[in-house]
Amino acid sequence: MQRISLSKVFIYSIAFLVTGAVFAQEDEEGDIDTERLIIVKPYSPTVSDAFKVKQMPVINDSTERRKKAVVYDIFSFPVASTFTPAKGKAEGVTRKAMPRLYDNYASLGFGNYSNVAAEFYSTINLDRGKEVSIGLVHNSSQGGIDEARLDDKYYDTGVEIGYKTQGRDLTWGVDAGFQHQLYNWYGIPDYFQPDETELAQMDPQHSYYAATVGAHLDMEEGVFDGAKLKYRRFGDNFGSGENHVKWISDLEFPVVDQVIGTEVSFDFVNGNFDKGYENLPVTNQYGFFNMGIAPSIQIGNEDLSVNLGAQLVYSMDIENEDNNLFLYPRVSGSYRVSGDYFIAYAGAEGELKQNTYYEFAQQNPFVSPTLSVAPTDKQYDIYLGGKGKFSDHASYNIRGSYTSEANKPMFLHNPYVEASAPKEGYENFNSFGVVYDDVTTLSFFGELQFSLNKDVSLRINGTYNNYSADEQEEVWNLPELEGSLALDYQITEKWFAGASVFAVGERDVFLDFQGLSNTYQTKGKMDAYIDANLRVGYKINDRLSLFLRGNNLLTENYRPWLGYPTQGIQVMGGVSYQFDW
Repeated sequence: MQRISLSKVFIYSIAFLVTGAVFAQEDEEGDIDTERLIIVKPYSPTVSDAFKVKQMPVINDSTERRKKAVVYDIFSFPVASTFTPAKGKAEGVTRKAMPRLYDNYASLGFGNYSNVAAEFYSTINLDRGKEVSIGLVHNSSQGGIDEARLDDKYYDTGVEIGYKTQGRDLTWGVDAGFQHQLYNWYGIPDYFQPDETELAQMDPQHSYYAATVGAHLDMEEGVFDGAKLKYRRFGDNFGSGENHVKWISDLEFPVVDQVIGTEVSFDFVNGNFDKGYENLPVTNQYGFFNMGIAPSIQIGNEDLSVNLGAQLVYSMDIENEDNNLFLYPRVSGSYRVSGDYFIAYAGAEGELKQNTYYEFAQQNPFVSPTLSVAPTDKQYDIYLGGKGKFSDHASYNIRGSYTSEANKPMFLHNPYVEASAPKEGYENFNSFGVVYDDVTTLSFFGELQFSLNKDVSLRINGTYNNYSADEQEEVWNLPELEGSLALDYQITEKWFAGASVFAVGERDVFLDFQGLSNTYQTKGKMDAYIDANLRVGYKINDRLSLFLRGNNLLTENYRPWLGYPTQGIQVMGGVSYQFDW
């Protein structure tokens, strides 16, 4: 679009008006003729200069700047609807049904040698977070070992009942139990050949009983974390008796960003044996009271974990009026060198272990009721190892350790002393005593675990021990080599099987025979042995199953203790049933 200058338009307009006025005046006089004037001028367009606006407009309208507050309320109310969405259906995934878990279990089996095995466990839910548990275990045999020259029957029965209540911040419970065991000192070494008259005069039977009560407490908040208390009364049919009380409590003290955990323990044991060995009327009494405190702190990160601590124990020998103070390290740590594939770990730990007549009888039921009971000073156990996995289906653990123990107990075969006085059942070259010595042990342990799939698992481990005793000629009845294998196989949904193998190497033993016509002292070795076991089961339904077990399948009447052959091939069949009340 073309633009024309306003000045030119103004000039043209003035000229046009003046001319018109002149012509009008002449027309009034009648002397001027009317004519049309045409002015022709060429068009010359121009462009004005462009400029930028240098100021922004200011809006003074207050209604444009003020934000008004909005006040609103939400009223929720149900809306009736007849629309029902269609349910989705998963496709392409097949899941195996989870087995149902029952609160009660019972099992009963019978086998050769008149062996009987029974188990019963039950949990009764009284209320929310409150329950009562009952357990019963029984194993017995009427004997029948061909090489045994005395009665070799035994039975072991234990029953336990407990009450537990669990809350959000507090869990506590109490329990009580009773155990009765009967054994026979039937093991007479081949070095001693009594005649039938002497055998008929021997009464090898002895029995143990134990009654326990206990309580435990766990708290989620506060400095006090939890505690455990247990009392056990143990005795036998020879007048021996023992009381053992053990209390352990855990405390936690937050300091800055760390938590210092502290274990406080009290361990008291006292007991007596009415007779000494060789029918001597000597009363052997013992009593120890150990008080310990063990603070520790744990530091680390995702790959490194270190636990720094120590234990201080004050021990009182009540009978001998002798008191001692012990300090033990409690240091351990681990480092992930290569994730879960290799984790290095190390530590140094020690403790004052309270030995008891009960523990000796459980390890070796053929001990005589004439023992010497005293604690073991485990000065330190320094270890270094590595663990991890080769793949998702295979893992390993290897460890080397060096241990120093003062007053370590070892089982030593009791001597035979020929005498005219009536003998007790354990004085016929057929029982064991306890001897103490300072022992150092260099040990190497290795273990492999395989989970070939969800139905097959295998575990193999082995230990090598190199012992060194201070005063004793050898370390008695402790093997250098030990190993085990465990296999579990879920064959089908109904069939399952398992196998276990235990291997024990040679052990050093000592025989002290003092007879009227033959007296000797000699050192020997017990043969190594392997115990192989197999079990097979069939699941009739979720509740009822049948099982068949075979023990000591290598047909070897091996001797775990000098003079004590075991039962040969043992076969047991039975049934197990699980249910709810």
